[in-house]
Amino acid sequence: MGTYKTEGRQRLLSFLLNNPDKQFTVEQIDHALKQEGDTGRTPMGKSSLYRQLSALCEDGTVRKYRNDTQSAFVYQFVGDTDCTHHFHLKCLVCGRLIHLDCPFSEELLSHIRQDHHFRVDSGRSILYGCCEECAGK
Repeated sequence: MGTYKTEGRQRLLSFLLNNPDKQFTVEQIDHALKQEGDTGRTPMGKSSLYRQLSALCEDGTVRKYRNDTQSAFVYQFVGDTDCTHHFHLKCLVCGRLIHLDCPFSEELLSHIRQDHHFRVDSGRSILYGCCEECAGK
C-alpha cells in the first residue's frame, strides 16, 4: 500500500520533525497545525490526522506512547531511530523524551537477561527524572 504525500501529511511530518524530543496528543497536534496559519490551506480534519498518525506509526516514522499523566496516547517523531534496543529518558519537568542509545544500555539489558532471567522490552522502557536543562533551572 503506497503512501500519499498530501499537504496535510507533509505539514504533520514537518511539525513532528521540528519537535523531535517531544510527544504530543492528537489534540495538541491538531491545535498546533491550526495555529500555523492555514491561510489558503485546507485544514486537516481530526479523522485524517488519526489516519496519518496511524500510517506513520505503522511505517516506524512515529512512535505512539501511553502518556503517564493522562489516559491519552502521545506521538513522537523517531525517523530512522530503532527504539527497540535502547531505553528512553523522560524529563518530568519539560516532558522531553531522550533516546538512550548507548553501549551501557546494552550492558544493562544483558545483565538483566543473564543474572535476573528477565527480558526487558527496552523499546517500551522509560526512566523518569530531570533533564540537564531543567535541573539547571
